[in-house]
Amino acid sequence: PQRVRPDRVLPECKSVIVLGVRLLDGVIQANFRDFEDGQKDLKGLYGTYGYTMLPNFELTYACYRVAQFLERTTGETSVPCSTGPMTNGRQVSLRHCAVAAGLGEFGWMSIVLTPEFGPRNRFGVILTRAELEPDPLYRGPKLCHAEKCGICTKVCPSGALSAFGDPDKPARAVHIEDREFRYCHVDMAKCYLVEHRMLKKYGGAEDVCSEDTPFGEMGPALRKLAQPDTGLQQTPSWYCGRCLSYCPAGKWGEKFASSGLSKGYAAGLQKEEKND
Repeated sequence: PQRVRPDRVLPECKSVIVLGVRLLDGVIQANFRDFEDGQKDLKGLYGTYGYTMLPNFELTYACYRVAQFLERTTGETSVPCSTGPMTNGRQVSLRHCAVAAGLGEFGWMSIVLTPEFGPRNRFGVILTRAELEPDPLYRGPKLCHAEKCGICTKVCPSGALSAFGDPDKPARAVHIEDREFRYCHVDMAKCYLVEHRMLKKYGGAEDVCSEDTPFGEMGPALRKLAQPDTGLQQTPSWYCGRCLSYCPAGKWGEKFASSGLSKGYAAGLQKEEKND
């Protein structure tokens, strides 16, 4: 789309460089302690070290260093883009850049999967006028099997992610070079209800909007949310992360299920049903 094209930010942009950082397994297991054991005081670990702050700071510094290197060595203008929810906007789609750069492919929930870590990554982008030889698209083993998995859809508390094959919510298709990538329809309004805790049923202090509030009308409700006394993100949006945490890609079973760090997505669903 025109509003997130690299050449809108940097006229005559020739190359897009993408950096990635993996999320700590220990940070993801803290999310499991919230989902599976109700230890909600640990949720801030995911917010700090997995979503809002540290990974994005690391990427911000790295992107700045790469841009400095490019300008010194090539003489070409280079722009590091914003990383994460606290760095003043979104200039390009980081996830589409990551797929185009060959780091992985889209999972059904629309998050980028890498072969090493599944969806448990964050990305940063540098735009430059320097002409660089591109890396090929990822063409390794398929990383997402939505037709027989669907865990991301099942663990979503608000039903924000469409099910594979849902005729009423067809998959989104993206074409990059000779490949077509498909991912689910994401109802961003429903996603916001959970990740911002906008309803009491999702852990909020009060209902700041109705459950069927359209995404385009979320502004007043977001402004009603209590502003945190600490932290750098004005309105916290790290209260979920289930799809990222439970996705089986990236050796999930070896890292979490077989090690006892997670009981698995079924246990999480059973706990939610019991609480309801």
